[in-house]
Amino acid sequence: MKGIRLNSAVRIVTGIAQVGLGLLMVWLCKRFIDDTVMHGTMADITQMVVLLAGVVLSGIALRQVYYYMSISAEVRQVNNIRLRIFSHLFRRRMFEGELHSGDITSRLGKDISTVSETCTSLLPQFIITSVQLTGAFLLMRSMDTTLAWVLLLLTPIMIVLGKFIARQLRDMTREIREQSANIQMFVQEGMEHNVMLRSMESNSWATGKLDDMQQNLKGKINRRTWFTLITRSLLSGSFGLGYLLAFVWGGLQLRDGVITFGVMTSFLQLVGQIQSPILGLLNMVPQLIHASASIDRLEELEKLEVEETTGHKNMLKGQLGIQMENVSFRYATGDDYVVNHFTHDFRPGSKVALIGQTGAGKTTLFRLMLALTKPETGSISIYNDSERQAVCPDSRCNFVFVPQGNTLMSGSIRYNLLLGKPEATDEELNKVLHMAVADFVFDLPQGINTECGERGSGLSEGQAQRIAIARGLLRPGNILLLDEISSSLDEQTERTLFKNLFENYPDRTMITISHRPTISQLCDEIIQIES
Repeated sequence: MKGIRLNSAVRIVTGIAQVGLGLLMVWLCKRFIDDTVMHGTMADITQMVVLLAGVVLSGIALRQVYYYMSISAEVRQVNNIRLRIFSHLFRRRMFEGELHSGDITSRLGKDISTVSETCTSLLPQFIITSVQLTGAFLLMRSMDTTLAWVLLLLTPIMIVLGKFIARQLRDMTREIREQSANIQMFVQEGMEHNVMLRSMESNSWATGKLDDMQQNLKGKINRRTWFTLITRSLLSGSFGLGYLLAFVWGGLQLRDGVITFGVMTSFLQLVGQIQSPILGLLNMVPQLIHASASIDRLEELEKLEVEETTGHKNMLKGQLGIQMENVSFRYATGDDYVVNHFTHDFRPGSKVALIGQTGAGKTTLFRLMLALTKPETGSISIYNDSERQAVCPDSRCNFVFVPQGNTLMSGSIRYNLLLGKPEATDEELNKVLHMAVADFVFDLPQGINTECGERGSGLSEGQAQRIAIARGLLRPGNILLLDEISSSLDEQTERTLFKNLFENYPDRTMITISHRPTISQLCDEIIQIES
């Protein structure tokens, strides 16, 4: 409710005003039939009709205000929750019980919407509904005490039935949420690996698997739907019985002359005014159940351990080196060590090539240097000629990291470059593009403003890779970590790229991972990483 308290208060007041108008309408209708129509003049009738019309129009206006305030509150709550969790995910410790990105996307979408809708509407609805039930009961009681209590005593029966519904719906909803997330994950991976699936002629298999998953989800949803239909039918039957009771009771009272036609009309109106709040309160039960399943899934994200950081960047000046002492690391307890007692001093300003078999731990060394994960044993520090500090999230600003593969996001080339330095000028953008041998950008019809699809769609792998390199070069750090940055480049472009890097950054420490001997020959030092 944080951030929407005033909005909620306004909606509660508006809702209570609507309830007041509804009860006033019942009382005015009784007066209209018993007094105005039977004994009043045409002027009295006209005055009463105008008054009734005013009540109706006021009710309509209040409903619109309530609707607008509800949508405004829900949108704000969705944005707040999504922003909070999104920010938290960027601070979580990586490579420890990783969740699938498709599952996270599902939670940040449907689950947040469900929770937000419940949080913004439940308290105001509960208060307004309770006021409506109390007001309608008191008005009914003033007309007929017996009928008022009979209608109200149906509530305990409904509460018992509601508890039974709650237990069943919670389990069903949890299963549906999990299956929906599995489908989201499968579809996302299918789109990401579309080319691979086609080339292996596995598209029919993938489509069939998705169909099986959807049929499974359909079965779960149908099961919950039938359960809901049956329980709602029982509830509707009990409320129909209450309306019939009021109708018959009123008819008998009218026959005996105990009540007037106006009171009879009020009976039939107030039955709805009493039963509707009871039904509304019971409908909050499945709403709470659906929300509780979503809350559990969102709490799992918020409980992920976060990096230890002070929030202040520790930027060291001058040439920097990295010293790794007896570093060992494995991704999960019980697994083999990916890095085992690794020791090396990467001297300030040196150009080092890491070579070795796939899976030997070269990329893992970069992750450890960037403090994206912690070593199980040993220490890692960066240093200059006057100070030294252990690597941590706050020291990440000292590094320029260019990961392997295509890492472009959907958007313009300019947008992708500005991810490296949001305040970069056009001159800076043009400089790093030239340095990364990405001058082809200047020849595109829209130049640097050319739009790219997901993962750089519309560009070749080599072009996308060079733009990603340019983006990394906008970073201010004095240590460059280059992970297979030329894997999609031809030999001549590769030579030009590294020539540009060495000439423009002679004082920066560069550590590059490569399987190509061409790169290794350009470096000061070659380190063979054994698996």
